[in-house]
Amino acid sequence: MGCGKWGSYVCKDCEVGLWEEEQICPTCCRNSRYGLRHKYCKGDVEGLTCLWAYEGIAKKLISRAKYNGQFDVLETLISNFEILNNPQFFNFQKFLKDKPGVVPVPLHPNRLRERGFNQADIIAEAFAARHSLACNSHLLLRVKETSPQVGKTREERMRSMAGAFEIKHDSSFMIPDSVLLVDDVWTTGATMRECSRVLKKAGVGQIWGFVLAR
Repeated sequence: MGCGKWGSYVCKDCEVGLWEEEQICPTCCRNSRYGLRHKYCKGDVEGLTCLWAYEGIAKKLISRAKYNGQFDVLETLISNFEILNNPQFFNFQKFLKDKPGVVPVPLHPNRLRERGFNQADIIAEAFAARHSLACNSHLLLRVKETSPQVGKTREERMRSMAGAFEIKHDSSFMIPDSVLLVDDVWTTGATMRECSRVLKKAGVGQIWGFVLAR
């Protein structure tokens, strides 16, 4: 993806094009130690963990997966979950000890048929397997088909996402006490905030966001 040579998607020389991202408050999006929501900020998301800056190699990999259907390239970013051992993820690791349910941000059925896969599902399942957590990819439903969010302002994204998600009411699904909400990219946070609002309304106690890149 970087040098164009045969081999792995990202060779050792090109790994310098992967930059770890600073953690931010999921409400105001300002820098926050450990990715915790500031005490003076209100919101449904307790904290947010972002692994990579959405530029360079990380952006190329995610774009290739999302728009070219080549979802196997995500493995390069997913296989680097070891960076979670960094002290800046202390509170995130503490949250994981409570065994939250892992829930991916869903795609609308029309978009899912068009793309053939949901990249958030792939990330969520890989993370859940690595940390021995339960993954429920059917708890949230996307009931409103929104136009692509690229190029929209924060306010436009928030309006677009209003009412876009619902809980699947099924007696076989238990509402977990805590949820790790997973997506591929954090831009303004509109999508994850709307998902969190719906989850909270359904009875989820704590929610932590997790994305590959921001």
